[in-house]
Amino acid sequence: MQPIAVSESTGITWRIARQIALFVCAAWISTTASAGKCPDKPRAVVGTVYCDNKFILRVNGAKVATDPIAFTPHQAVRIAFRWDGASNLTYAIQCEDYASASGYEYIESGWPQLGDGALIATFDDGMDTVTSARTWPIKAVTHGPTDASIAAGCAPDNLSACVVEDRGTPKGWTQPGFDDSAWQRATHYCAGEAGWGRRPSWSSAKGCCTLTSPVDRSSLGCDANMNGDQCLDPRAAFSKSQAKFICAADLERDNRVLFRYTARCDRN
Repeated sequence: MQPIAVSESTGITWRIARQIALFVCAAWISTTASAGKCPDKPRAVVGTVYCDNKFILRVNGAKVATDPIAFTPHQAVRIAFRWDGASNLTYAIQCEDYASASGYEYIESGWPQLGDGALIATFDDGMDTVTSARTWPIKAVTHGPTDASIAAGCAPDNLSACVVEDRGTPKGWTQPGFDDSAWQRATHYCAGEAGWGRRPSWSSAKGCCTLTSPVDRSSLGCDANMNGDQCLDPRAAFSKSQAKFICAADLERDNRVLFRYTARCDRN
């Protein structure tokens, strides 16, 4: 998401408010998802994914969905895939939340800003699969602007000094057998901290609307090629869900993050 431009004094208040929100959020971290009994027959799994700004979802290594909007509006996407009903399900989601090599968004507007993207998702697989800080390992593969570049003068009015560090994407990270034991656990954020962003709107006549440019905030109108399942209001989509917003430790500067979770069938 993009925080509103503020004055220095207001910015201090904003930072204090963010710290309070983080403290309050700690009390809401979800518990470990329980395993479900395998149906032992093929079935459809339906899920809902929301990532600021864009995501790629793979299940057991196969690509299932790509966010059709690279920036705003910040819409949730309903997805579906076939499952054999007997194997475990390894969910692998890549989320990305920046729009330039500097790590900033709106670089040609009056106030370039850092994003604060996060993931929230739920899957109707019979095993209570939802995003949770306690059960989803994560790896931040890009981080920036780096501390060193900020010390060297990186700022909204000096983007040429900004550097984003690319730590590399692990080979095979989407596969069920990948070892993620060394990965960090996700950090939980409340909706007030991660935010819902720019609300989408959809109609059968116009498709998905309120599209904007990540470069200069200009309106890009509507995308008539998108259906209603690709343009959901995330606030409504997750209003009754136990899923939690999760991200890496630095909500603003860990800007491409890999998330993994394996839902295990209970055959007893």
